Amino acid sequence: MGLAMGIHHLLLVEDDMTWRDGVGRAAREAGFQVSHVSDGMEALTWLSQRPRAQHPDLILMDLLLPRVDGWELYGRLRTDARLRHLSVMMMSSARGLPPEVPLGGVVGFLHKPARPEALVTELTERLRELPRRTEEAPRVPYALRLSDASLYSLHSLPDAVRHSVRVHLLRAAELAASELPLASSWLMALHSEQPSLLVTVEGVRVVLEVDDAACALTASIVIVPSHLRGS
Repeated sequence: MGLAMGIHHLLLVEDDMTWRDGVGRAAREAGFQVSHVSDGMEALTWLSQRPRAQHPDLILMDLLLPRVDGWELYGRLRTDARLRHLSVMMMSSARGLPPEVPLGGVVGFLHKPARPEALVTELTERLRELPRRTEEAPRVPYALRLSDASLYSLHSLPDAVRHSVRVHLLRAAELAASELPLASSWLMALHSEQPSLLVTVEGVRVVLEVDDAACALTASIVIVPSHLRGS
């Protein structure tokens, strides 16, 4: 199959066996070679055990996964020099997924329809519309660290809001690797003893402590507005 970007081999990361089997079957019928794993941890293990020549052309990942979810998996891929060349297509049942800010390596977001076959049809159409992939500059994003408390706060948010916040946090990690932004509509550098960033998305505010020595951002405070609590 001559798809844009030369994508033939998919690594499907999906914990729902029915969806995994359905998407895998439909993708193979569409001409893709398909490998599959059930969560982010298995994906990292699978990739680490194979040379680059055997890596997939695209990772098609669900965002809601056990152990290591799709957002964490993406972050680990981007901060691993051996894996950051990989392209990612994210999928979720949540509405409003396309991000307001770009993420390196993410070629698109798909809303999961009622049937797996419909998702493969949309995937094929989206891939044909994409420009051919170009090599990125070697800059590596800062690692994004989320404490158990911050993860708990984020998981309490409605799906669409949670996804939007995670996109912006990961974008902040990419920007921190180049230059510290002073201010934008959603990202601000805080004037404090400890270098920090404030990410504000749909009323949710997250303070990220900047550790330049470790090349990492750590979410120290997550403030959720009252109208989003317990949604």
